Amino acid sequence: MNPAKAAVLPWLDLIRYVAALLVVMGHFRADLFLNYNELLSSQQSIMMQLAYCMTSLGHVCVLIFFVLSGYLVGGGIFDKLKTNKFDCFSYSIDRFARIQLPLLSALVLIAIGNFVMHIEVPWGDYVLNFFSLQGVFCQPLAGPLWSLAYEVGFYVLGGAMAAIITLKGTYKKMMAFIVMTVVMLILSRLSIVYTFLWFMGAFASQIKMEKNHGMWMMISALGMTVFALLSLHVFASRLGIAVGSMVADVITLCFGLSACLFIMNMIHIKPTSRLSLWVNRMGEKMAKFSYTLYLTHWTVLLLMQYWMHSEKYDVNIYSVTLFVIGVVCSHIVAYLLYIPFESQSYRLKVWMKKKLHVI
Repeated sequence: MNPAKAAVLPWLDLIRYVAALLVVMGHFRADLFLNYNELLSSQQSIMMQLAYCMTSLGHVCVLIFFVLSGYLVGGGIFDKLKTNKFDCFSYSIDRFARIQLPLLSALVLIAIGNFVMHIEVPWGDYVLNFFSLQGVFCQPLAGPLWSLAYEVGFYVLGGAMAAIITLKGTYKKMMAFIVMTVVMLILSRLSIVYTFLWFMGAFASQIKMEKNHGMWMMISALGMTVFALLSLHVFASRLGIAVGSMVADVITLCFGLSACLFIMNMIHIKPTSRLSLWVNRMGEKMAKFSYTLYLTHWTVLLLMQYWMHSEKYDVNIYSVTLFVIGVVCSHIVAYLLYIPFESQSYRLKVWMKKKLHVI
């Protein structure tokens, strides 16, 4: 998010970073520690249950990414359509620069990691992952990359829909219509419920609330908590909720609705105190490379396992130290990759528009 927008919509950067951090912590916890029911009875406590629960929210955090993406990107499309300022080519360049540079850094790291670990991967899979066709024509090269197939699909779908409205000429409109149809077919082959989340976020951005409503804030926070817990495997299995079932999809949509309401109210809480201003600023700084962190931490985890021959442990000083080292190293690697790649997104965008003569 750019500084001007961050000033208008506080806390969203913080939410993005915290969501990415929980994904990272979840993957490291799952790979380093025993399952909760395998721990020694002396280690099983309410605090430990809470820690395991918090580090099991990775999938829920990805749902938050989808809602936020819809709110910011989809909402941006709506705003430009209302003012007749939407340009299909400018939008395409913006999205390409934003997504592809960090993704390229992740693929470079994955290629290096695979070379070190002697893992052979067809080069075609790297190309397909670069164009976010994993899950359709190949497997994701890293765990987190599954969500990129959806994210890019949302961007193309939203842009194609807007292009049908704004482009002049039957031929151009038909081309946009064909692109929209193809993307819809691809998304339907994946999981259409995530597409609904993105559009829920986009439409929620068009509901302008004049102020924060405390009651709706509490209701939405409670809804997010309840539906997030229901989506966790440990609770879903006990209730007989199968993954991909209609009940599971309803829970996902209810979580998305709660997240939309929460965001709509959260942005009206302006940081005014010293502490809140500092927290919001830290959120902005950490969110700058949170996308790279999300994409690259998986390879850091695999390399750590490869070099240390890691196995799953009880909760002890050694395992907790490994956990902290892994999370910290993921941040360091992500920031080092952010500098030559993601931080250059704006420059790439400006250069491409200049070369292609796009306003």
